[in-house]
Amino acid sequence: MALQYVEIRYRFLFLVISFFKSLQVVFIAIISQQMINWISRPQLNQLLGLVMIAFLGLIIFWIIGVGYQKIYFTVVQKINYNIKAITGKYLIFNARPYVKVNTSFFTNDLKSIETNRVEAELQILTNGIQFGTAVISAIVGSLSLTIIFMVASFLPGILQRLMGKNIENKSKGWEKSNSRYTEIVKETEMFAPSARLYNTESNLWERFKVSANKMEVALMKLNFWQGFTNETISIIAYSAITIAPIAFGVYLVSQKNITLGTLIMISQLSNNFVNPVITISAYFNDLKVAKPMWEKFKKISNDSNYYSKSQSNLHDIKSIELKNVTVAYDDKVIFKDVSFNIKKGDKVLIVAPSGWGKSTLLNTLLGNMYIKSGKYLINGNDVVSNLSGVHNYFSYINQEPKLLNDTILYNITLGYPDYGNTLNSVIKKAGLEELVREKGLSFKVGISGSNLSGGQKQRIEIARALFFKRSVILADEATASLDPKLSKIIHDTLLKEYHGTLIEVAHHLTSEEKSMFNKVIDFNN
Repeated sequence: MALQYVEIRYRFLFLVISFFKSLQVVFIAIISQQMINWISRPQLNQLLGLVMIAFLGLIIFWIIGVGYQKIYFTVVQKINYNIKAITGKYLIFNARPYVKVNTSFFTNDLKSIETNRVEAELQILTNGIQFGTAVISAIVGSLSLTIIFMVASFLPGILQRLMGKNIENKSKGWEKSNSRYTEIVKETEMFAPSARLYNTESNLWERFKVSANKMEVALMKLNFWQGFTNETISIIAYSAITIAPIAFGVYLVSQKNITLGTLIMISQLSNNFVNPVITISAYFNDLKVAKPMWEKFKKISNDSNYYSKSQSNLHDIKSIELKNVTVAYDDKVIFKDVSFNIKKGDKVLIVAPSGWGKSTLLNTLLGNMYIKSGKYLINGNDVVSNLSGVHNYFSYINQEPKLLNDTILYNITLGYPDYGNTLNSVIKKAGLEELVREKGLSFKVGISGSNLSGGQKQRIEIARALFFKRSVILADEATASLDPKLSKIIHDTLLKEYHGTLIEVAHHLTSEEKSMFNKVIDFNN
């Protein structure tokens, strides 16, 4: 249940307040019973007393109702936050995720869980408690009449089980269409300039409309079947509750087995047989809508093997060696039988044809890829069977700098508080002194570094790599998008200012830049 993602004290408080809130309908039904029975022995002072008790009780239940709203939305907020926190942790900490977590999952799937799972569970509990208190109170008035009302109230649940499977299937279809639509939106936004360039806007628009229509049609089918199911259950439930039970109750009154007041009381309470059951049935349909997304989240929540505390006391790398390493992804071999040996302090250039798997090779060194066969030796020790801490040896420079819409300081340190004199040193080595002097460390770099030039963004990547003082820097086409002059400046920084081991994959370097490396590993042949 979603309630497991909130503290026990909030669960307990929610259940207690829900119980007291459920007593409101019982209170009103009993007051109605006493007022109807008053007709047989009318005394004005008793009637006025009942009215005063009724008003006082309603004030108390108003206070309880306000408290219920407060605890209800507090529980919803805390559950939703914890679900997001767990999913965010899975996204951030897991290098090899078992479940695909993307923008669509955060914006669509989690929202479906929030509205169709979390709130549905709370409403089912609330209405279940109301049902229970109403039934117990009604039994006190007349067991036989209560049984008749209850039998009628179970019909919606039977229908819900029969019709709910189709809702679940429709939900899976909508989830698939919605995920595809989200991908199409991203691609359309990215590709619109190219479509305008080649005058193919209509084709791109048509592609977008097809995906949008499929998503909306899938949602329409889901919503229609939900509405059809709810309407069918509602009509059958109300038909059952207004014919047989009322007729039986009138018969009991005529036989003087119960009073008219008791019939009115049980009739009022029966609304809390039928209404909660109808509401519960509708919310069970919501649970089925959210079931595919919930099952995906549960896999994330139950996967606790991916997180291990970062190791900060690793020794320097004296050597890195691959021996006949083969790496495959989804049974597709990326590269095989790769071997090389790198010593401490080496400046290594790796060259290979486009599509060979150079980035995959760097990710293999980081410990992010499954090694199908071969040996991966660090300081002579094979780490293939335990790759979880390997990343602690490396810094990484991306071809496209990875920047957050945050300050220069945060993008260099990533929130690491204890930087001392290291920060000033790496700012100088990375050539960021002028930028920091002009803008300051608190300057916001913008979305994906939109407030910076290409060179400034790359220098922040370099500063970050230097800041964390790892034994090895891996550079993935670090200057591919820069002009030759800026590329030369960046390589001067990496190869002259950094005294550790550097491994770079690239294929667009000048002869002068290539000469700066003391070792070249060529996979072109």
